[in-house]
Amino acid sequence: MGVDRATARRMVAMIMIGGSIAGAGCASANIGGRPRDSATRPSALDVRHDARLMAMLDVRRADTLLVDTLLADADPDRRARTALAIGQLRMRARFPQLRRLLTDGDTLIAANAAYALGVAKDTQAVVSLARAIGGAPDAVAREAAWALGEIGEPARTVLSVALGDGLDAPRRASSASLRNAPVRAALVLATVKLRPAPIALVAPWLADTSAEVVRSAAYVIGRLRAPAGVRALLAMRAHADDEVRQSVARALTRSTVGDSLAVPAREALNAFMRDVDWRVRANAAGSVSTYGASALDDVQIGLADSVANVRVAAADSLSVVFGRDSLRWRRAWERDTLLAVRRLMLAHVRRLALPIFDAEVATWQQHADWRYRLAALEHRARASDIDRVSSAESFIADADARVRTAALQRVATNIDGRLAPRVRVLAQRASVDRDSIVRAVGQRLLTPRDTAARPPRRLAPDSLVARPLAVYEQLVRQWGAAGSRQPVAIIETDHGVVMLQLYGREAPLVVEAFIRLAKDGFYRNTVFHRVVPNFVVQDGDPRGDGSGGPGFSLRESFSRKRHERGCLGLATSGPDTGGSQYYLCHSSQPHLDGAYTVFGRVLSGFEVMDRIVQGDRMVRIRIQ
Repeated sequence: MGVDRATARRMVAMIMIGGSIAGAGCASANIGGRPRDSATRPSALDVRHDARLMAMLDVRRADTLLVDTLLADADPDRRARTALAIGQLRMRARFPQLRRLLTDGDTLIAANAAYALGVAKDTQAVVSLARAIGGAPDAVAREAAWALGEIGEPARTVLSVALGDGLDAPRRASSASLRNAPVRAALVLATVKLRPAPIALVAPWLADTSAEVVRSAAYVIGRLRAPAGVRALLAMRAHADDEVRQSVARALTRSTVGDSLAVPAREALNAFMRDVDWRVRANAAGSVSTYGASALDDVQIGLADSVANVRVAAADSLSVVFGRDSLRWRRAWERDTLLAVRRLMLAHVRRLALPIFDAEVATWQQHADWRYRLAALEHRARASDIDRVSSAESFIADADARVRTAALQRVATNIDGRLAPRVRVLAQRASVDRDSIVRAVGQRLLTPRDTAARPPRRLAPDSLVARPLAVYEQLVRQWGAAGSRQPVAIIETDHGVVMLQLYGREAPLVVEAFIRLAKDGFYRNTVFHRVVPNFVVQDGDPRGDGSGGPGFSLRESFSRKRHERGCLGLATSGPDTGGSQYYLCHSSQPHLDGAYTVFGRVLSGFEVMDRIVQGDRMVRIRIQ
């Protein structure tokens, strides 16, 4: 349910004048129930209740009787976790209770209820969340702002009014201006989910006194590459906060700045290419390449950067800068032997149909490292059907299953009918391969096209099997109590060590699986198969090509933990498809909040995480 502009304006104004919302004696963090920091050992009934709640989330099957029981529990922490469960399972019949919990006397319960309403995208909660923005305690108002962003268009008017729509001085006279910096930042950030985003309302907040608010405003404009905000964003190019500068650098693409701001944008990007923070340089390298051949000097700076991921970012769009200049391609190739950079160069020269590296790549077909043979396959499998089939025939007998899989996948779609007999021979050989994934691809090629095109059937919630209740009880005893010691993981890489704090309390099933796999030696001598500069470092696939996993699926465990720099997240390919693959974030990624499970954070080793590039080795993971 949306709110019209006049109603929203009256609502927010009345709340701000009249003080807190009903029940706003909730300034305390915990009113009623046992003290949250109590070391009291939970009773057997408490453990049983928490275990049943965990099991309910694990099988995605709502138990309304259990939920109603736990919402009446004496422990505010248990009620707060139950509120999260309602949102994650989208128990619509209990959404009215979540809305009422926004005024609960316990801030944790009210904040969790606000977050849950956002996860559930409850459009009927817009009015209640608007009231929370106006008068709830800061922690609740912050989650209410996030929830309104997740709800999206029905919440546009409330967000616009809160940010000062129609006011000459929104930073002084709006309802947002009366809240603390985290709430103001959340209100600004919420607009990134609106289409179109109200950039004219966001831009003034770039002048906020809080770096957190400025960071949010810059993120919205930079992520959306909004032309309307470029002029204001350019004024932030020397901001002390590195994430602000990252957002500015990301936004300054040629299509975003247009003709009128191209000169100052290029000046800013030139400075960013020499920034002290490598993440700013990486974003700048991506933006400056959009200016084509005129950006040659700046791109060359990126290609010579001391940080490998900056060089990867600079190489990602080389074709529009180098064009068909073979000499420039050759010099860049000889200067950087990093495989991640050279694979990007090969992708560009393939698109340009330049044969300049064919001789070098031909030697890679016999390389001892499967990644080089895979790169050779990619280079040989050019646009034509005959090239793709011929390259598949050359690599179908490769010793490494990952190369054989890639060879087959090159011919999986849109092959000329005349080549079908040759493809069928490849598929028949693959269908009896010793590797399960190669067999699966081969069998798919042998399946009639209309059947193969059907999406795989998803498991219904009722078909998910719960573990014995004793398993959930053990996890509750191990990590579930307030103040319990949370596990620590050590990732050993060729660059050094990254130490992680795991969130066993917030994501017990994901953490349990991660620890079990680590102790079983699953995370040993793998490669970081996906690294996107200034985005994520991803690992956890024993195959090393992104297609492998542990043989089981994990469901998401949403909590109010955010995607900040150094967060540890569960990689998925769709809802409830998690497994062994995980990622670390180079920088804050707010757009991922509420969509992926955050189950830990980096304690130390940020510089090690930053040095990792695609293909680097992960030695092992140890648990402390």
